[in-house]
Amino acid sequence: MSLFVVCTTVATVYALSSFIFLRKPHLIHRRRRPAFIVRNIAHRGGAAEFHENSLLAFDKGLANGVEMLELDCHLTKDHQVVVHHDPSLHRTTGHLGYIKDIEYDKLPAINNKMQLYYDSDLTISCDNNPSNSDLLRIPLLKDVFARYPTTPINIDIKVNDDELIKQVSDLIQKYRREHITIWGSFSHAICRKLTLQNPRIVRFCSFKEAAYVVFAYWTGLLPFLPLTPGAFEVPIPGEVFQKFTENINWKFKVILYLAERILNNKSMFAHLQRRGIPVYVWILNNDREFQYAFTEMGVTGVMTDYPTRLQKYLATNQHGYLL
Repeated sequence: MSLFVVCTTVATVYALSSFIFLRKPHLIHRRRRPAFIVRNIAHRGGAAEFHENSLLAFDKGLANGVEMLELDCHLTKDHQVVVHHDPSLHRTTGHLGYIKDIEYDKLPAINNKMQLYYDSDLTISCDNNPSNSDLLRIPLLKDVFARYPTTPINIDIKVNDDELIKQVSDLIQKYRREHITIWGSFSHAICRKLTLQNPRIVRFCSFKEAAYVVFAYWTGLLPFLPLTPGAFEVPIPGEVFQKFTENINWKFKVILYLAERILNNKSMFAHLQRRGIPVYVWILNNDREFQYAFTEMGVTGVMTDYPTRLQKYLATNQHGYLL
């Protein structure tokens, strides 16, 4: 048999096997059973509707259809785990300094008026109601867990800090939230530590793992490979992305556009969900973007700064589950 025939036969068998197992992964993989599936995920609690990462935002979001809260964690000088996105305090409180250098009791409150993180022309504010003052304090993670004991929470670990990772893990176990918590980081180094610290907590993918999945998909290897992350979380560029990139060179815009086309693929997303891995995308903020994500991409859920908008969209548009 000639080398050409052998190579052609092997390539054909590989292509057919990949095609079949991409659509029927249960033939070679045990299907995972997610503890929960959500559609409406409040990014930083709903950063465009109320003060991000605050109890006020969390309360309002959950009252308006939010199914999972997304939040960020840092460690204070006195080793308290707080919910805050930036390492510094200036944007949210108007005060200079870094969270890691200040004791929790000395942290300033969140400003009543605060610029939206991606649009300085939009100001988030609330009534000068005395009851709002406690809700605008930078919250402790343990207080968030105690306040929302049955609400799924997605935690982004912002710093490669062993103590931070251990404390978050300990709090998740203390409040018996291992089955309703997702944690992770863009950093692969942090993600590896999270898995070692507590493999029972579902972890979303790092950027490196997302690139690994995408490469494996486009080369036909994905159906055959084991996957560690329990959730696939990737960006779909929308108005937030456009705002951040409006001043960059057109060549970079072309590169980013091509990267997005490669990263976001309905067939790949369907395969992951058939294996029991939910696909959550961020950050989408209007009906056109919601429609694209759910209809064109077939995602499991969407992270949004406007959870009320997303709730209204979901109330009038029905989408089936692959999971």
